Amino acid sequence: MYGSFLEAAENLEPDKFKECILKMRDFALYGEDVSSSDPVVNIILTMAKPNLNAAAIRYQQSVKNGDKGKEHG
Repeated sequence: MYGSFLEAAENLEPDKFKECILKMRDFALYGEDVSSSDPVVNIILTMAKPNLNAAAIRYQQSVKNGDKGKEHG
């Protein structure tokens, strides 16, 4: 998680903060399509999703590239 996501969420009320962080987790770790009935939480999620998705792609590429390196010892 990027610090800016946490910084944005910290301005929410405690229950909305928890919802936002857990939804980011669900998106990043479990690939769940997340949204909220709270518009501010939705704004944060909408801004975070592309970065979380790009980070997941970079991670998968590094795993793939690491596996290639194993072949060449």
